Amino acid sequence: MGFLEGFARGMKGSKDDREILSMVNDEDDELLSSDYRKTGLQYSSSNNGWYKCVKCGKSFRKGDMDIDHIIPKSKGGTNSRYNLQCICKHCNRSKQDDTSDTSSDLKRRRKELKEQEKEDLKIMKIARKKSE
Repeated sequence: MGFLEGFARGMKGSKDDREILSMVNDEDDELLSSDYRKTGLQYSSSNNGWYKCVKCGKSFRKGDMDIDHIIPKSKGGTNSRYNLQCICKHCNRSKQDDTSDTSSDLKRRRKELKEQEKEDLKIMKIARKKSE
């Protein structure tokens, strides 16, 4: 049994958990992208070029951030935006391929991306109204 199958069986089996796993395993264009750093930064919020590490909470410039695979590549993780998080270099070296926070990290990431989508929709509505 692979890591993802074992992880899926170990989760409580709620609809949210199953939905998160299906998003991480989605077969779309970004999974084929080998530039996971670009994908990770593109879908992470920044405050005027400052990114916040999701582990320690400190803010860093883009060059001091790493993009971490929540489910490590060595354990079947993909380059999906749902599986990537901004993390400082120190925290990423400390985490290595630890999966103890995987479930909570995936849920947090899903929530972040949903909030970004809401903001994007809000901006699109405003732009549409202004163009009318």
